[in-house]
Amino acid sequence: MNESHPACWAEEELLGQCRLTFSRASGPGGQNRNKVETSVQIEFLPVGVIASASERRTQNENRKVAVMRLRCKLAVDVRLASPIDSASPLSGTDTWRRYCRDGRVDISETNQDWPSVLAELIVTLVRFEWNVSEVAMKLGTSSSQIVKLLKKYGPAFVLFNEERKSRGQRPFA
Repeated sequence: MNESHPACWAEEELLGQCRLTFSRASGPGGQNRNKVETSVQIEFLPVGVIASASERRTQNENRKVAVMRLRCKLAVDVRLASPIDSASPLSGTDTWRRYCRDGRVDISETNQDWPSVLAELIVTLVRFEWNVSEVAMKLGTSSSQIVKLLKKYGPAFVLFNEERKSRGQRPFA
């Protein structure tokens, strides 16, 4: 993915464009949760995307979860130009190729590169008018692998089907 996509930025660079808010979390968790500001909310100021986490016991753990959630939201919500040329043969960035081997895309949603892979897929889908078979060919994988990848992050799959439907294309189940 083009490193200028905020989902791919180094954490320090990303948080430099964010406002972090800390508060006390409600619910179970004992005295630590009720006395210490462990809940974290992060707003990416340039586009107003917000992510939060409060389910962990410490502020640091919640910050890590909130950053990952923010990256995933940015991957879906921020549109940049695709690094893939429509005239070129098989493409994809080094990050994409690291997880796409022999046509199979193998990456966990907990992997630190997950938001980058998701962002690359979405900007490529945008570039090719959400045509999944064309994108699969360009990225060296199959349509079913693309759909499987999008299903790992619900908001991405919803966006995918909405965009396809708006273009008269068949949505996926």
